[in-house]
Order: sequence, then C-alpha cells, then structure tokens
Amino acid sequence: MLAYAWLAYPVLLALVARVRNRSWTAGAPPASLTITVLIAARNEAKHIRARLRNLLAQDWPRDRLCIWICSDASEDGTAEAARQEAAGDPRVHVIESPVRQGKAATLKILAEASRIAGQESENEILVLTDANTRFAPDALRRLAEPLGDASVGGVCGRLVFEPRVEDGTGSQTDRADAGTDERFYWQWESRLKQLESRADSCLGANGGIYAVRRACFWADLPGNTIVDDFVIGMKVREQGKRMVFNGEAVAFEETPPAWRDEWRRRVRVGAGVFQALVLCRRCLLPRFGWFAWMFGSHKVLRWVTPQLLLACVVLGWAWMAMAGEWRWTAGSAVVVGVHACVFAGLLGAFVPDRGAGRVLRKGWYFLFIQSAMFVGFLRFCRGGLSGAWERTRR
Repeated sequence: MLAYAWLAYPVLLALVARVRNRSWTAGAPPASLTITVLIAARNEAKHIRARLRNLLAQDWPRDRLCIWICSDASEDGTAEAARQEAAGDPRVHVIESPVRQGKAATLKILAEASRIAGQESENEILVLTDANTRFAPDALRRLAEPLGDASVGGVCGRLVFEPRVEDGTGSQTDRADAGTDERFYWQWESRLKQLESRADSCLGANGGIYAVRRACFWADLPGNTIVDDFVIGMKVREQGKRMVFNGEAVAFEETPPAWRDEWRRRVRVGAGVFQALVLCRRCLLPRFGWFAWMFGSHKVLRWVTPQLLLACVVLGWAWMAMAGEWRWTAGSAVVVGVHACVFAGLLGAFVPDRGAGRVLRKGWYFLFIQSAMFVGFLRFCRGGLSGAWERTRR
C-alpha cells in the first residue's frame, strides 16, 4: 500500500491524465464577472498594508473588484492598519471580530457580510487568500480565465515559496533548512494538482490562492474546520463542478524560518486532514469515479502512512518471532528495509543539503512530516479541535 501510494500512484495518475486530458474551455470570462477577495487575518499588521497594495494594483477592472478583510480578534492593530492603508477606498471593507473564532468561521462571516452588502451576483467569484501572500500582477485575471467554462466551479492557483527575504540591512539572506524542503514538497504537490486537474478535478486547493463561484462556496462549513481550503475545494466537486488548476495564477509566500514553526503547522494540519476526511467522505463513493480513486490514493493512503509504517514494523517483527530463528524472509526484509530507511532519514537531519546529502535531506523531511501527521492524528482522536489559529512566523 505504501509503495502504491508514494511510487505507483504518480505514474498511474500521469497515464490517466494523458488519456483523459480534461481542460477548461478556452475563452475570456464573462464581461460582468466580479471578484470579491476574502482575507481572514489574525495579527497580520506587519503584512496587511502590503497585501492591500498588492491586491489593489491587480490587472482587473476597478469597478469589478471588492476586498473584504476580517480581523479575528487581532491584538496588533491589524484592522486599523488595513483601514489606514485603504484610505477610504470604497472597494475595501474591514470588519473586526471581538472574539477569536478561527479562520473557517471568519471566512463564513466575510462571505455573508459581502452578500448582505449587495455584492452577490450571478457572475461573482470569491477569491480566498492569506494576509502574508503576494499575488503576481495578473493573478486575479488568471484565476478568472477558467471560470468562462460553466463546468468549472473553482480554480486553484500555484503557490511558490520564496527562498530569500530581506534581513533588514538591505541584503538578502537564506531561509532556514525547513524552507528548502518545503519548496521541494510544494513543487511536487503542484505537479500532482496539475495532473489531477487534467484527469478530473483538483483535490482541495492552495489556501494562499484559489477562487470559487459564490454558489459553490460551502455555506455549512463548520467553524472549527482546520484545513478549510481543502474542504471548500472538495465541496466544489461534490456539488458536481470541477476544481481546476491554473499554474499561470501565481502567488508567493515566504518559507517558515525554523523547524519548530513548521512542526506546529504540520501537527495542526495532521489533525485537520482527518477532520476533513470525515467532512468529505462522500467523495470516496464510487459515483465520483476517477476523483474518488485520486482521493483515496493521493490523500487517504498518505494520511495513514505513519500507521502503515508502524504496522510494517510490528508485523515484520511478529513474522520473525514466529520463525523462531533469524533467516531472510519477507518479514525480516520488511524490518530491515524500514529500519534502514528510518536510519537514513534521521541521518539526513545532520548532513548539508548538497550532493548526495540532498537525498538524505528529503528522507529526513519525509520522516518529519509523517511524525507530525501522527501527532496530529492523536490530537484528532482526542477530539475538541478548535478552528482558532496563530499565524506562522514568516
């Protein structure tokens, strides 16, 4: 099962995508298409000004763009900073939540507030993004392009992690090692999203840049949902529309500065994916065809990789114990193989990310993700998940 999920599935997916090769109908989006950008922000005063400037400078008609920001009980003056930057621009709306509610609940507040304010229209799309994300100048236009196809209910853009940031002295410095591995992971995930889009539909979306038709936004999204971008994207397909990938719609984010920050985020995501599995379980039904196959192969099997690895070790040792003596059997092969891979991965934490060390580094990052995923699974089993979040240091 592990070999299938991590090695065979990408090959099979490439073949399926090549045969089916589903794309959206080329053509400009409707002239009356309006875009409402939703940003749930928590202590983002550092980024919100630049984020607003970036969005207001987008290659999109001024009269068909609206931006809604909700500060989720921020303690650093996020809302005030946003209002000052907007300087009375009627396209920008800033609201504040006095009590922390979490990102999913905040997005629902924004969607409802924009609807009540009269923003709702038949040709409206909601663009969901983060306060610390930066769009390429044509990102909104690229997100809108596939929505000229009536079969498309949402569009997932491409998220690029930037390897360098300003260090405050005018020069640029490299990020921590976590950033290099995170960029590699996202490049691989983006490739899979592209193939899955061609085969049927994307599995979820990139939280930093995606769009959905207002009619496809899941209004019943639970307020404590953790991986809201994944669930919202899956619900688009559940409603009979496609979530397509457009790699020309690009957004940029900085990578986490330290392993501890990435660990906290990964554990939270680990708890959230099992919550998402419960919310999106209908997508595993046979009537979803290729999409159900992709969901089970790409997501579900990978989410239980830590459990499968533990099962390999336990069953392998049990097989050897039953033999009563050491000999080269399937059980011993599994035990030796798994232990060798784990040892190589642990060694990767101490080698530089160059030459042969790059392979070991990728093994280390794999173990790192799986360990966080397992801790997240234990948190999910404990129950009481909260949608409240703290921003990752960037």
